[in-house]
Amino acid sequence: MPVITVNPDRDRPITYPCQNILVPTDGSRGAELALKEGIGVAKATGATLHLLHVVEAGSLGPDSRSVLKEGELTKKANSIMAEATEKAEAESLNAIESEIEYGSPAKKIRTYIQENEIDIAILGTHGETEFSRYMMGDISAKIVRTSPIPVMWVREPKSGE
Repeated sequence: MPVITVNPDRDRPITYPCQNILVPTDGSRGAELALKEGIGVAKATGATLHLLHVVEAGSLGPDSRSVLKEGELTKKANSIMAEATEKAEAESLNAIESEIEYGSPAKKIRTYIQENEIDIAILGTHGETEFSRYMMGDISAKIVRTSPIPVMWVREPKSGE
């Protein structure tokens, strides 16, 4: 079951129906679930679906191996984005935007929200044990705490749900 968080101390008004939905994707199962929810919301509202993949550039070092690693990460990012875009296009959405960024995922996601007038962000999370099912990943937690817009948090359903 998705959970929506709203930070009431933000100055930005909540937009409904939403016009721009952001789904950050990293190729994980949580991101797949978020994409499914994002597609559903976009279909219901006629909103533009924004897909964003952030290559975490902090892991790249200054030596020659980092050039090879950056190439591998870019190739993987292109593959993840192509797959997500293909799934969205298969649902005949009105509009789909996709972008690959390099840097700190939480910062790039917040910047994308501001620059593209995003109304809601839909994030996937992980968790398989009873405790971790209710915990967000580090990036999701940062976004939820600092987002100027509502954030929908999607997790893997417990078996039998």
